Amino acid sequence: MQDIGHYAQSIVDQFSSLLNIPISITDKSGVIVGSTDNNRIGSLHMVTPEVTRSGKIMFFTKEQTQGLENVYPGIAAPLRFQQETVGVLGLIGDPALVERYLQFVQSHIEMLLKENFHSRTVVSQMEMMREFFQHFFNYQQETDFNRLQSYFEMHGFSLDIPRRCVLLDLRVKNDKVMSKLATGSFSYIEQDLYQCLTRLFTASNSDLVAPLSNGQWIILVADYSEDPTQISKRLEYAANKLQSFLESRDLETQLRFFFSTPVSSIEGIVQTFDQTKKALEIANRNDLQQSIISAEDWQLLSAGFIGEIFFTAQWTIDCYIEKLLNHANGAVLIECFIVFCEEQLNMSQAAKKLYIHRNTLLYRLQQLQQILSIDLRCFQQCTLLYLALKQHQTAKIPADKSTLI
Repeated sequence: MQDIGHYAQSIVDQFSSLLNIPISITDKSGVIVGSTDNNRIGSLHMVTPEVTRSGKIMFFTKEQTQGLENVYPGIAAPLRFQQETVGVLGLIGDPALVERYLQFVQSHIEMLLKENFHSRTVVSQMEMMREFFQHFFNYQQETDFNRLQSYFEMHGFSLDIPRRCVLLDLRVKNDKVMSKLATGSFSYIEQDLYQCLTRLFTASNSDLVAPLSNGQWIILVADYSEDPTQISKRLEYAANKLQSFLESRDLETQLRFFFSTPVSSIEGIVQTFDQTKKALEIANRNDLQQSIISAEDWQLLSAGFIGEIFFTAQWTIDCYIEKLLNHANGAVLIECFIVFCEEQLNMSQAAKKLYIHRNTLLYRLQQLQQILSIDLRCFQQCTLLYLALKQHQTAKIPADKSTLI
């Protein structure tokens, strides 16, 4: 049911100042909820029930209103929303003079009713999505899993589908707009942005979009492929569409997407979300300007301090090492890479030390590069992987090995 009382007075003020005629609005029960005469607000208008029942416009001359309390000459017209009368509009004055304004005012108020209902619906969806994601973020213990799984299934959300976590960081350079975006209630800009993101990313019920805070949005998109090329192209398309959307509203912005590898569990979603947040921090600290950034990108990882990376993004590093270990030739590839690094990235010296041909070493390093999407020409990236592998090897040494001779 659409409640017209919340904004009836603002509508009256708007149209009465524009047309310079007295206006009133009653709810469907006959209570005046908006009027150019403040003394009438809250009083009962005896004609409203008849207009509501009939659904027809009624005209009242000066002679007809004599003896009727709180009824003035003019026109009373039903205000309809979704085939139901939700209130009555009153234009006060000589019916022959005010009739010319009736269709204009009536149609505009009914349009405002539709817009308000749509806005409230969108806000309700945004609040529900934000609450939905809070269940992910508050997940701490395995004992919560069954309860959370029941909650997700009730909303038609399957945890068995692999999804990428995408973090949108939207920086609006206009401070006034930014403060508006950061308020507790969703502004019209945020509502429009939510609908824009929903159109771009929700191909099915498996995809979700939710607002966070400070211009950040979280997006979960179903993705059965571990190849980041497809999601990168999709995000590039979305970035162009979003930029056009924001420019059409005269907003000067910087937007960046951070995306993770696909996961299919609560723990995985929580971890990849933390991963994208950390990627954002590193990108901000190192002033990285790319608009599409993988949270597993070697350039991003090597941009941070090595000690910090191992502390905050160990999960990412472990995933890369696991990829190598699961490969049929993984142990050989790791050995070749470590020797290559220890020989100062000198291909010939490394091949000689490994007792293999230089082309064999080149092939193996190219194989490793393809598996991990790492740039072996970059010293920082090689250093990061080298330290990660050495740390992994150290962790596998038995506690008593140091006592062996």
